[in-house]
Amino acid sequence: MATINAADVKKLREMTSAGIMDCKSALTESEGDFDKAVAILREKKLADAGKKADRTTAEGLVGVHVSEDGKRAGIIEVNCETDFVARNDKFQELVGALAAQAAQHQFADVAALLAAPFDGDNAQSGKTVGQHVTESIGTLGENIVVARVAALQTDNGVIGSYLHTDGKKAALVEVDGATGEAVGDLARKVAMQAVAMKAPYLNRDQVPADVIEGEKHIYRQQAAGEGKPEAMLDKIAEGRLNKFYGQNTLLEQESIHESKQTVQQLLKSAGDVTVTRFVRFEVGEA
Repeated sequence: MATINAADVKKLREMTSAGIMDCKSALTESEGDFDKAVAILREKKLADAGKKADRTTAEGLVGVHVSEDGKRAGIIEVNCETDFVARNDKFQELVGALAAQAAQHQFADVAALLAAPFDGDNAQSGKTVGQHVTESIGTLGENIVVARVAALQTDNGVIGSYLHTDGKKAALVEVDGATGEAVGDLARKVAMQAVAMKAPYLNRDQVPADVIEGEKHIYRQQAAGEGKPEAMLDKIAEGRLNKFYGQNTLLEQESIHESKQTVQQLLKSAGDVTVTRFVRFEVGEA
């Protein structure tokens, strides 16, 4: 039987991030063969992950990654069971790595991301993103679920991002028509606006017709209840709908950076630029 010493256990821990006793047991079972020990630990992680698959994942983080040239970006929500694990360095590294992979390869579908080869430190291992997530479940001891992912790419503009300090909400914003440091800073400001003010739509053209009609119906009923003349109800509803747009569309919201200016006015003051798309994620929100 091979002699297992502390140095061997330490080496295997550095290779796999597994616990001391698990490493010692795997080396003992493999009679000191590190390749076999790694395989044993991987199988154990898979088994542990299977046992945790039905556990509720109500905590987690949102990760964002923007390429150095500001042309490609990814955003991802990864859930876990407790805030304790969400604050773990290894979990945060996982979220960051998956956001970077989403940006690099423009993944907008969770299944496609999980099936792709993992780009991380052990890219040569041939494992998929899904397998890496499964191994992370074994390492961290909690169920982990990749909830959603999105990616943006631009040719004529830049992508700005903002990740809130709690790591639980973030946004990506594509600003088209110009590039440069100033525009990049503007894109970040708009991303911060998207995170803070939670606009569900970019502009009024993106608001579904049934939502508009529903709002108009409410406003007509309110006006009628206030004793307004029947002939004025539609006009009053239209006026109140403008307030709805001002609260629920990103471009018509009042800027959190410049009082008495809408986001659209802020963009115009910077030149011929416009926001063409934005994505906002918050942990637990669909």
